[in-house]
Amino acid sequence: MEKIDVGSSRYPKVLAKSKYALPLWLKGQAFEGNEFCLAMVGTRSPSGLAASSVKSLVKTLKNYNVRIVSGLAQGVDSLCHTAAIENNLPTTAVIAQGLDMPLQGSQQILAEKILECGGNIITPFSPGSKAFQGYFVKRNSIISGMSNATIIAESRIKGGAMHTANFCLKENKPLFALPGSPMSPTSEGCNWLIYQKQAQIIWSINNFPEILGLNSLFPLSEPQATKSDGKFPTWATKGTILEIGDICEQSSKPVNEILAMLTEMEIDGKCKVNGQSVIFF
Repeated sequence: MEKIDVGSSRYPKVLAKSKYALPLWLKGQAFEGNEFCLAMVGTRSPSGLAASSVKSLVKTLKNYNVRIVSGLAQGVDSLCHTAAIENNLPTTAVIAQGLDMPLQGSQQILAEKILECGGNIITPFSPGSKAFQGYFVKRNSIISGMSNATIIAESRIKGGAMHTANFCLKENKPLFALPGSPMSPTSEGCNWLIYQKQAQIIWSINNFPEILGLNSLFPLSEPQATKSDGKFPTWATKGTILEIGDICEQSSKPVNEILAMLTEMEIDGKCKVNGQSVIFF
């Protein structure tokens, strides 16, 4: 554990230019100067579709110099850290307590894994600071402040992730949101940000690096498309999320045949049907 000041070479480069910059305590590897830091935050109780989407989004970034930044909380945060580790991407956990204070069981296990895989854990709170609900807002300002862009994966209208979104907007940084069902309370925040035109909609998993603007910074590997055998549209590529109704409109097959095909594909591990949505693997 070490303290790093704003002027230190080990300090996050983007955060050093942010109005939210504060001295930090660091555990783990130092930050690289040329990496794209992407904040990904959301609800502690994500839907199955949001969980699958987050994992697929991170997977598209594995050939880029990207660091995933999140808050080590249960739910979306933990999913993002884990997906980064699985795809050999560095990840930073920003916590709302001192680095020497104990974490809860699952958080402790994930924190250790992050450090083992070359990531790091940081906090603006000095050693001895116990976890406190009032610290989360400052924690969220660091998550946004050190990132080039922020994604809200799923959040209630008054969820903690919305604080991170507000910090992002105050610094005029790119803000993205995953749209969700209008019937889901945990999608209200994302849908509201999109409706207010404060967040850009993430409309495609497969084109996610392009949406972030990474293609102009780092080379893009060839996308792996799902073969179309005439049963599904050629644009049903790996990582794409489609509505069953849209598939039906693009196919000449009867609805019952399409549903049967989707069932077969799900059994084969080629897709996941969640309500009226389908994510292709």
